[in-house]
Order: sequence, then C-alpha cells, then structure tokens
Amino acid sequence: LAKEQAFDSRASGSAEYYRRACAIQDAALELLRVGVADRISQTSDQVRDALDLPKTPMAADKLEASLVYTRFHGISRRSNALVSIARRRLDALGNDSVAARSYEDLLALCRNTYCGAREALLASTVRGHMDALRDRHGLVGMTRLASVFLIRLCTVETALYLDFFGDPEKRRHPRKRAKGALSQLAQVDEEGGGGDDVDNEEEKGGNDNNEGDDGGEHTTSTQYKRTGSSSSSHSAASALASQILSEDATYRDAEFQSTLSSLCSALHRTVRRGLVSVLDLDVLCQVVSVLREERSAANSSPTTLAAARACASVIRDAQERLIFCANGALHGEVARFKPSAEDLNYPGKLLGEKPRVAIVIEDDDAGREKGSGNDDSEESARAAAAAESNDGKTLGDDAVAAQLRVYESWFPPMRSVLHILSKIFRVVEPRVFEDIALQSVQSCTKSLKGASVHILRKSGMIHADLFLVKHLLILREQLSPFDIQLRSVERQLDFSEAGKAVTRFLANRNRRLFSMSTENALITLLREGVSVQESSVDSKRDLEDCLRSACNDFIEHTSSSLLGPVAGFVDQCKNAVGSSATSSAAGSSSTDALVKAPFINGILVKNVFSRAQGDLDGELENVSKQMMLYLQNATTQGILLKPVVRKMTRSLEEARRFVGEVPDGENGWDAEVRSEVLKCAEDFEHALMRR
Repeated sequence: LAKEQAFDSRASGSAEYYRRACAIQDAALELLRVGVADRISQTSDQVRDALDLPKTPMAADKLEASLVYTRFHGISRRSNALVSIARRRLDALGNDSVAARSYEDLLALCRNTYCGAREALLASTVRGHMDALRDRHGLVGMTRLASVFLIRLCTVETALYLDFFGDPEKRRHPRKRAKGALSQLAQVDEEGGGGDDVDNEEEKGGNDNNEGDDGGEHTTSTQYKRTGSSSSSHSAASALASQILSEDATYRDAEFQSTLSSLCSALHRTVRRGLVSVLDLDVLCQVVSVLREERSAANSSPTTLAAARACASVIRDAQERLIFCANGALHGEVARFKPSAEDLNYPGKLLGEKPRVAIVIEDDDAGREKGSGNDDSEESARAAAAAESNDGKTLGDDAVAAQLRVYESWFPPMRSVLHILSKIFRVVEPRVFEDIALQSVQSCTKSLKGASVHILRKSGMIHADLFLVKHLLILREQLSPFDIQLRSVERQLDFSEAGKAVTRFLANRNRRLFSMSTENALITLLREGVSVQESSVDSKRDLEDCLRSACNDFIEHTSSSLLGPVAGFVDQCKNAVGSSATSSAAGSSSTDALVKAPFINGILVKNVFSRAQGDLDGELENVSKQMMLYLQNATTQGILLKPVVRKMTRSLEEARRFVGEVPDGENGWDAEVRSEVLKCAEDFEHALMRR
C-alpha cells in the first residue's frame, strides 16, 4: 500500500477557492444591497423631492393615493424577491456559519433603511393631521379620530412592510382590503364631524369590502370602525399578525415596531399639549374614556399594538391631569370652603321647595280626577286622555325640576364631593380614587360639622341636628355604590427626640463620622432623633361614628324638648338622690333628701306635668314638621323617632317612681294630688304613643 501523503492546502487550491467564493458572495450581497436598500433610499428621495416633504405635509385624505404608497408598492415585489433570496441563503447556511452574519447584516440594513425612509415620509403628514384634527374637532373629537387613524395607519403600514419583507407563501394580500382606508379617515374632517360622526360612519358602512373594487372608490362607502369590525378586516388583521409574530409571541422585526411607535407618538405630542391647559373635568374624563376604548380596540390585534401603546401613554398623562384638577377642585370647594349666609340658610333652602312640590301633586291629582269623571261621551273621553297626557308630561318635567331643586338644597361641599367622585370613578385607578375619596370625605365631614354649629346659632338645635343627620345619611348612601373601604395608613416623621439626640451627638467626643458600619455617629443621630409614626385612618368608620353621634344628639335634644319641664324635674330628682347618697351626713337617707327638696312639692309637680301635657301637641307637631322637611323618607323618620319615644317612656317611669317615693302628708302630697299627677303622666304617655 502506498503511504498516505499530508494534505497541502496551497497545492489543492482551497485557499484560492475560498477567496474567490468570498468575493462572489460579497458581489452578490452588494447586488442585493443595491437592489433593495439603495432602491428604497432612491425611491424615498424621489418621493420627497416630488411632494416637497417634509416642508409641505400632505393631506391625510390624499395620502394613500399619493406617491408615498404607490411608488413603494411598485418596488415591493422585486424587493421582496431579493430579500427572499437572502433569507433562503441564510436558512441554508445556518446560524453557526460565519457567512450567515453577512446575510444577517444585509437584512438588518434593508430593514433599517426601509424603516427610516417610511418614518421620514410619514412623520410630518401624521403630525400635521393630528394638529388639524385638534383645531377642527377639539381635544375629545381629536382623540377619537386620531386613534382610529393611527390604528388604520399601523394596519396599512404593516401590510406594506410585509410586501417587502414578508414570506411570499404566507401573504394573503391584505393590501386590497385596506386600500383607501387612510383617505376614508380624513373624510370625517371634511364633513365637520366629531366623535358622533364616527358612529354615523359606522352605521353607513355596509358590504364595502369587495376585493375587486378600485381603492379610490372606497372613500365614501368604507365602514368606519375602530379596528375594522367587518369579518374581512378581522381576517386581514389575522393574516398580518401571523406573519409579524414568531412562535413565542414576540415580534420578528423590532425595528419596524419601533418605527410605528415613533409615528404614533404624534398622538401623545398633540394631546399632551392640549391637556396642559384643560381644567374641565368633563373634558378630561371624556378623553380618558375615549382613549381607553381605542386602546382596547388596538390591543385586539398584534399589528396595532403600537397605537395601543401610544394611547396608553396619553391615558397616563390625561389621568395625571385629571387627578391634579380633581384635587384642586376638592381643595377649593371643600377643604377651603367658606359658607355664605345663603349656603347656611336652613331651613329656608328647604322651605322654598315645599310649596312647589305640593302644587305639582295637586295638579296631577286634579288632572286624573278630571279624566276619570268625564266618561259620558266619546268626545269627553278624548279630551280627558289628552289632558292626562299633557299632565303626564308636565309632571315628568316638574319631577325633574323638583329633583334638581333637592340636589341644589344640599350643602355645597357635599354636593361638590359627590359630583367630582362620580365623574372620576371609572376613569382613574381604583387606588387613586380611594385615596381621593378618603381625603374628600374627611374634609366634607369636617365642613358639615362646622356648618351645623352655625345653623345652631342661627336657627336652633333641631335644625342643626337634622341638617347634620340629613347630609351624613345622604353622603353615606351616595358613597355605597363606589364599594370602597376608605382606609389608609398615614406616616409622619417625629422629631420630638431630635434635640436630645443632637445633644448626645455633640457630647460624644469619640464619634465616628466616617465609619462604614451601623455605629456611624451620623446614622446613630438619625436613628435616635427621627422616628416614623404610623396611624390608621378609616374615613368610613369616622363617617359612621359621626352619623351615630349626630343621631344620638338629635334623640337627646328631641326627647328633652318634648318632655319639657318633666325632663328638668327628673334631672333634679336624680341630682338630689345622687348628692344625698354621696353625702356623709349621719343617718340621712336619699329618700329623706328627696322628700324635703322644694321642687318635689306636690302642687309644683302637678303644674309641671300639666304644663308638659299642654305643650306636647305643639312640640310633636313641630318635630314632625321639621323631620318631614329634612327627611322625606318615612322609614328614616320612624327609625329616629323610636329611640326618642323609648327615652321619654323611661323618663316618665322614673318620674312616677320618684313621685311614689314621697309619702302622703309630706311636702304638699296626698292621695288626690298623687292620683292627679299619675293621671297626667299616663295621659302624657298615651298621647305620645298615639303620635
């Protein structure tokens, strides 16, 4: 056997073969670069020169039919073929091959060139369209139309991008279905519509997705919905999504998504400039609501997530502005509210509504009686029906007006709190809303307590009590639908020990200022001199406690008012018995002290009960009248009156017990006087129970 000879690379010519192969590969890559990247750059320059971009932005309704799209559609087929050659070669070489890096760099260069060219062509037009929408439709209408425009722009741009870099076998040509979409979005501007025109266009849209129609004819008939609600639009979005997402649900082309995000950032730029000067809570709430709807629509397809991210960033800014304005309004209208004489005009504000509501009820009853009493002839029946119908309309209008008057009768700080909380409830995050509600309820409760003090001095005890009970009940009832806890933990820095800590710090001569340990003198100073105090705040519990206290005050004051001099008599007896029980006088019992008291005289006690019985009807009528004025709910009135009756019954029992302890013949008492006093007490209790 011949001996094996060593391999000689120079003799075999492998090095030369490798050099020539690299040269051929470089030439091929150069041809691919010229055919794709350079062609894209050249086309972009030609379009910019022809349309004078970006100095002269294009109108959005002419964008789709302009050179910005037609020229790129013209070169997309050849570019896609060249890109497919490079991609197949890359797949054949494998990721571990050295030559594969050259193809990866080529594809990255082509994508970056394409993305830069598209952004340069569209940026000025998109920004100009956003500014035009804001000038024509205001901030709310602009957010709706601009969001829809960006969603459709992302879909069209994704379709065009896939024409260049997509897989030819997976393409479904969604371009025809999206053709004319951008020009349709701009039609709303020419018609002068806002957010309502969006709905009108949705209703007008029909079966307009015929693939054989020319794109220019779709400007007046294409269905105008947020993400394309038709089945063809969903199928187009699904076809695009399958080509831009990899198996692990990540984007294959991050550069293109970055370009879409840059184009969609025009929405954030325009809306943010408008939000800075907005103070109206209604406008801010509408902006957030609209953007949330559009974000939800954009999130439904991977092709429009760039628009969803733009909407999300604008939502955050709008919510920050809304929170700032809401806090400012609550601070000015609740925390720093200074009531005027008109604001504290209770019961005057309530008395002004009473006669008008009564007139409405009487008119309604009269109308119904008129309708029911004229059944003798067909003509009279028709007249009655017409009158009843007119009365029904009048009653409905008057009912709304009466409800508005009731709303206006509320104390202004509470009205502001409920009004603002109802606006921002569904447009801010739950934690933020609960924090705002907690602080506003605290301020409102404090304001109501202060107002009740002023009403007490001006109108009397019963009006102050009922004012506080009424408004606290309304506040609790109106807060219940929000389903919030109104709890928080407040942390405060306590510097009470700071002086002692500084003294110890200065007295320590061996302090270590630069020691990198916990024994550092500065760390010790901060640890000993400053502490954090935590306190739990529960506004709902505080509100319940305040309401309970107000109800107890009303019960106490009302029972004393209805008992009249009997309440004073019972208190005097209790004081006399209590003082004698604690006295150290030898042998004297509590009964002896009570018998000898001057206020226990039989004639005086008889006059006390007689006077209280005579004043009872007037006092009961006054209490009932005021409770009906402040508390229209009969159930609420009954709940408040039951403890009053129980307290008065206990007081009468105590009065009878004290009267029974005085023997006959003492201090003007005999059987006749006692029977008369007990009869008066019994009649007083019966009269109270009947009411």
